[in-house]
Amino acid sequence: MDINLPKLPIAFMNEDHAHAKSLWRSMQAAMADYPAQAAPLAAACHAFLEHNRAHFAREEAIMQEYAFPPYAIHKAEHDRILIRLAEIASLADAGGSVEELKAAINFEVPNWLVQHVQSMDTVTARWIASQV
Repeated sequence: MDINLPKLPIAFMNEDHAHAKSLWRSMQAAMADYPAQAAPLAAACHAFLEHNRAHFAREEAIMQEYAFPPYAIHKAEHDRILIRLAEIASLADAGGSVEELKAAINFEVPNWLVQHVQSMDTVTARWIASQV
């Protein structure tokens, strides 16, 4: 599975999304050797989580800077997915279920990423670009 993300009118968002896609691919690659080699998957999951924490902080800062009206809704989605990504990383740390991790990494994460970028991030980026 590959993911296609739309280009947005805010450069840092595109750069962060490209990096997220690369980190997701690292998670997929590490999944191939799991559970025989659990540490690489756990590290990849944590890297994806931390990247998203930093990315969301940048997005939230610019949303606040430009007084983006649905800021609270977008931030709530960030908070929700950070909890889920932490759960996935913890599952990998604990040597959790291969099936559950495969479902999360191969379907849940990429589907969420595409949906989030196509909806919330697209609206946010277009609105902010119109304010500059």
